[in-house]
Amino acid sequence: MPDTDFIPHTSHWGAFSARWRDGALEVRPHPADPDPNGILQNFPDALRHRARVAQPMVRRGWLDRGPGPDARRGSDSYGPLAWDKAIELLGAELARVRDSHGPGAVFGGSYGWSSTGRFHHAQSQVHRFLNTVVGGYVRSVNSYSSGASSVLVPHILGSYED
Repeated sequence: MPDTDFIPHTSHWGAFSARWRDGALEVRPHPADPDPNGILQNFPDALRHRARVAQPMVRRGWLDRGPGPDARRGSDSYGPLAWDKAIELLGAELARVRDSHGPGAVFGGSYGWSSTGRFHHAQSQVHRFLNTVVGGYVRSVNSYSSGASSVLVPHILGSYED
């Protein structure tokens, strides 16, 4: 496909088209969108923004002393890791927590935003992984937008239908 062709895409912030030109991403909103979201114009700079975490990072205190309370937590520095090392450490830590405290000590959380890429639904992938590898986990229910209300209200006021 020629470098000059815009390819249509969609996102949480609307439909748009994008193309690579001279090594940079160009984005334009869908021409029929009467009020395109300005966030679309953040996409090109987000790829290499200084706030982007480009590789796995780990807290130095955890690397030095392992898990547990640490007075430096919150002010500690982070160091980069190769993906293979990060996956090794993560697997060992999940196994340690599962073996020491049971699967109920693992919280399988995700905000639920779906990737527009290959992995699609973050919550489903996290839950499948933790069920398969850890043997279970603790998860949230309903929506973080409504907080605990959807769980508590039926016990206080009765069913929503009533």
